[in-house]
Amino acid sequence: MPADCSRSTGHASAAAKTCRFTCRNRTARRSIHPPCPQINAIVTVARDALQAAEQAEKALRSGAELGPLHGVPFTVKDSIDTAGVLTQRGSPIFKGRVPGTDAVAVERMKRAGAIVLAKTNLPEFSYSTETDNLLTGRTNNPWNLDRTSGGSSGGESAAIAAGMSPIGLGTDLAISVRGPAAHTGIVALKPTHGRIPMTGVWPRVPRRFWHVGPMARTVRDIAAAYSLLAGPDGADGYAVSPLSLDTGLGPAPDRPLRVGWLVEPGFGPVDPEVAATVRPRPTRCRAPARSWKPSASPRSNATSPSTSSTPCTSWR
Repeated sequence: MPADCSRSTGHASAAAKTCRFTCRNRTARRSIHPPCPQINAIVTVARDALQAAEQAEKALRSGAELGPLHGVPFTVKDSIDTAGVLTQRGSPIFKGRVPGTDAVAVERMKRAGAIVLAKTNLPEFSYSTETDNLLTGRTNNPWNLDRTSGGSSGGESAAIAAGMSPIGLGTDLAISVRGPAAHTGIVALKPTHGRIPMTGVWPRVPRRFWHVGPMARTVRDIAAAYSLLAGPDGADGYAVSPLSLDTGLGPAPDRPLRVGWLVEPGFGPVDPEVAATVRPRPTRCRAPARSWKPSASPRSNATSPSTSSTPCTSWR
């Protein structure tokens, strides 16, 4: 695994201070080009990534003002538009499609100094929980090539887990960033709907249910990316809330945060090792103005009355 590619964005930003943009991006490109056929996470390599890295190095040497992700490479799910780079949406229908503009999420990452490195695989139109399609094939889990990396952002999760990229952009309708993250051992966020604009993301029709979310190796990197991605863009009619909006869910002196925790049954079986890890965690959290409480899921109670006393997910 290439050392520079396997680091978090925080490490990559630190490396930028020592003028390693070009070296880092060359290393990243070597790790994915030609794309690893066993994993098949990458479907297109951005041709101008190295040139962009060299420009980033020049900007550093000139003393120019730098963004928080200056010189950091990132990958993008192939349902998200990238100007001048193939965006084929996992479908033969859109084979050879090259958009003329970036999706808002991509543009905001670039504005922060990040560099598009490659596009990642997905099921056709993002409509599956496994990543496979007739145009660019199946993506395999880098931890075990006989297993899936999940979907629909399975190419993105596999690329990050394999060290091809430190951070990337995926999309989520039902489980499409969180599921692949769980499959490959990385971190992903499905933000509150409308927090990150969907402008430039396919498909457009179920926009009211779709989300763009960052994917990375650490929660810190996810938080950094979210802070740069969130906010209205004036085009997505669902992305209208300012960053300062208080939705009533955050902690406040007169409103302590209460957290419900999940073991089972939830929406399906839970691995015993996962359950053993999750159960003790509430007792280890001693943050002020916070309480942890097992609570029963109304959905699981309705479908399985016999499990009504079993702790289930509920965010209070």
